[in-house]
Amino acid sequence: MGGSDELSNLVTLCDGCHAAHHPNLAGGLAKRAIERWAMRLARWLDRDARGLEAGMNFGPVLRLFGVSHFRSGQLPIVLAALAGKSVLVVSPTGSGKSLCFQIPALLRNGCTLVVSPLKTLMADQVSGLLRKKIPATFVNSALSAEEKEIRYDMVGVNAVKFLYLAPERFFVKSRDERKALAGSEPEFLVVDEAHCVDAWGRDFRPEYGRLAEVREKLGSPPILAFTATAGQAMQRRILASLGIEDAEVFVRGVDRPNIAMVRWQAAPSARHHEIASLLRLPVFAGRKVMVFVPTARIGQELQTDLKNNGLEIPFYHSKLGNEWERQELLKRFQGESRPVVNHIICTNAFGMGLDLPDVRLVIHWQQPASVEDYLQEFGRAGRDGKQSVAVTFTEGGRSGRDVGLLRFMAEKTANGSGLDEATARAMLKQRYSQIEDLTDLLASRDCFRQGIAEYFEGPKVKPRLSLGMRILSWAFSREAAPKRFRYCCDACAAVDRQLEKLPQHVASVFAKQAGG
Repeated sequence: MGGSDELSNLVTLCDGCHAAHHPNLAGGLAKRAIERWAMRLARWLDRDARGLEAGMNFGPVLRLFGVSHFRSGQLPIVLAALAGKSVLVVSPTGSGKSLCFQIPALLRNGCTLVVSPLKTLMADQVSGLLRKKIPATFVNSALSAEEKEIRYDMVGVNAVKFLYLAPERFFVKSRDERKALAGSEPEFLVVDEAHCVDAWGRDFRPEYGRLAEVREKLGSPPILAFTATAGQAMQRRILASLGIEDAEVFVRGVDRPNIAMVRWQAAPSARHHEIASLLRLPVFAGRKVMVFVPTARIGQELQTDLKNNGLEIPFYHSKLGNEWERQELLKRFQGESRPVVNHIICTNAFGMGLDLPDVRLVIHWQQPASVEDYLQEFGRAGRDGKQSVAVTFTEGGRSGRDVGLLRFMAEKTANGSGLDEATARAMLKQRYSQIEDLTDLLASRDCFRQGIAEYFEGPKVKPRLSLGMRILSWAFSREAAPKRFRYCCDACAAVDRQLEKLPQHVASVFAKQAGG
């Protein structure tokens, strides 16, 4: 596996002898020798790499996951984790975040606990690991008491590398369960979808706000926190809540140059006509399109208006039918069930962790409640790296019906949170600030893409790589050259909305790419 010198990890023949007997394998064996020497040199030359144990090798564990190299930005995260540091990683879904905690976990002897917000996410991750013959399991409320006991026993004898569970599991009434978790002595405590710590930690799921307490009871293992979206202010709140203010923060993949970003001023009464025109464009025929709406009422009105225009578009929201019907619509959009759905209206309840490669267009009826939500939603476009478009309708100012609706929803959440008055007021102030941050970015005449990138990353500073890091990058990483696209955003394109119509403008983005 590339880990410690246990029987399961030993290679009994030296590469030279093995290559002499199997000349057809000489290239692969030479690569493995290079990998081992790269690890040794890095440990010798680089202070940051000295946390790597003797005999540790990234090559075998990468191949276990079916890849030959780290993607851009993954290696520094893995090295930080193996050095015993806590980390916060902000990186889009589909960028390989899971590998950044799975590899360090496999290179350590013990178990890793993974905090995950949804049962479906737990089941998907565990199924993926088991298909690779990696021992993993989950514990949630759907299991019988007997099944839970069996799984905790497996953790107790170190027969499981990954245990997935919700934060509420650490605070269940069962004393035996709490004792089993406290005695698990995990190598790492992983917090997946870490933005939930900030979004839910005070009201909706308060156990997310108690993970620092959980860490202490587990023996203070390093926390590896991952999220697809967290601006600099939210990053600081997450780190403070988790009690890891000194953690290393990695922000990668926020700038998605293949997504053309278009802000378009339109009154709410005109938006359904614009959306219908976009959906009828030939470039989106048979291609995936997502239309985000802020409320179920607006979604139902849009669905009815589109139906009157001859477009039958399903609408996904949290109160749609029962759980089976919602899952079935999700599967139809993913192409896993028939008839396949290519265009869908949805609220932000649609598919946390959804990772489709070929969404070509994401439309926002209006701005979401924060830049973090916005990145998460428009970032569902173009995960295959091909040209895609994100269209956001605005009212053209810093106030109006759109902002008023968001402020009303924030007030409703704060008033119904059950928090004391001072805490509820602080939460409402934070929500107002998040709304204003995105409103300002949408109203700005500067480059929209650059504004969003700076919100998450701050001013860009090019890191200087040490010699040991360069050796490891040469041996184990592949830095893909960024692909250039001709269209950045509406500001850079100097769009004249008096002369140009939205459908023609969006179609021209794909025409420019095809021609350039």
